Amino acid sequence: MKRSFAILLSFCFLYAGEFIFNGKFEDSLKHWNTYAHGETYTITTDKIYEEDPDSEVYVGRLDKRETAIYQTCYIPGLDLNFSFKVKLYAKSYDTLHPHPAISSIILSYLDVDENIQGETRIFRYAESLYWYPSPVLHLIEISDTNWFNYTLNIADELSNLPGVNPIDIKKLRVTLYTRSYGC
Repeated sequence: MKRSFAILLSFCFLYAGEFIFNGKFEDSLKHWNTYAHGETYTITTDKIYEEDPDSEVYVGRLDKRETAIYQTCYIPGLDLNFSFKVKLYAKSYDTLHPHPAISSIILSYLDVDENIQGETRIFRYAESLYWYPSPVLHLIEISDTNWFNYTLNIADELSNLPGVNPIDIKKLRVTLYTRSYGC
């Protein structure tokens, strides 16, 4: 009963410089926090995942539960572009009893005390999705399984979240997240 999901990612957060520390993963996972349960997960950086000289990070798992790396940063304002290159992959290898799997980049919009005010989730999933959009949750489904570049303006993105007061947003948390709901 093997499920697999992976995030292969290299990104950069731009606004007169980078606000994500080690966003190109050149220094392994320094400045990133990890969150994982169980034993069948992988979080690693390498230069072999994509044909460029930069490092990428791989976040994956082969059983139920979740795995993530994340970083929280202060932002000087909301007119910021979040740019990244990503390859999202989610698949259930259990052909008799397929279970949901998801691979996602989650942008959490935080107040000064790091309370989540809203989120944008850029994702790919297999089988079923248990997430639903709301005034504080914007979902962006990615169907492409190849490497692609994506840019998101934070101020523009907050307009998709009517339940979030932009004045309250003082920090961002970037999370690379994988989860399987099977067993």
